[in-house]
Amino acid sequence: MTFFSFWNNPVPEGFGKSRIEALADGIFSVAMTLLVLEIKLPPAESLPSHGDLVHRLLALESTLTIYVISFLLLGMFWISHHYQFHFVQRTDRALLWFNLLLLLCATTIPFSTALLGQHADLWLPFLIYSVNLLLLIFFLYLHIDYLARHPELASPSLTPAVVRSFKARQLLFAMVPVLSAVVAFYSSRPALYLYLLLAPLHFLPSSGVQKRRAEEDKSS
Repeated sequence: MTFFSFWNNPVPEGFGKSRIEALADGIFSVAMTLLVLEIKLPPAESLPSHGDLVHRLLALESTLTIYVISFLLLGMFWISHHYQFHFVQRTDRALLWFNLLLLLCATTIPFSTALLGQHADLWLPFLIYSVNLLLLIFFLYLHIDYLARHPELASPSLTPAVVRSFKARQLLFAMVPVLSAVVAFYSSRPALYLYLLLAPLHFLPSSGVQKRRAEEDKSS
């Protein structure tokens, strides 16, 4: 048995996708929880009035914003991962490793979020945060591409149209971190709020999936 045949050899039957799905759910939930630990009031003596407290809370605006953005982004990536795994029937070693690398990138989101929250006026944290997100998108892309090239692992419902739809959506998502990193070189605040564009992009209808569902409804 060669190295490559060992690498691509499917996991024995009976060892399905449930364990990697459970691992992904756990890692995403922990990463999303860790984000909130970075929201802290600056150390200070007892505040004399409600106005002072409100002023302190308003000072956390950028920290709260990046927390909300990162939480929503992790939620979107979890949904995308869950959705793509809907088309997985069985796994092999390569597919497992693509998912482990994706989860590795997910675990670094709290770090890049904290870095950005503490140094939102600098360009380098924006670059690190953008690269972190681009790596997540990259491994989601590799996941669906590998699945499309190995139909023995995939559900018959993973048609070429569905694959193209997934890939187009991921390439569209990748434009936002790139654009944010470029804008951050000139101004940090609009670069931060550019990430909110990912929310409407996430809810764009998927033409490939809609077409598949229409065909299924027609055949039934």
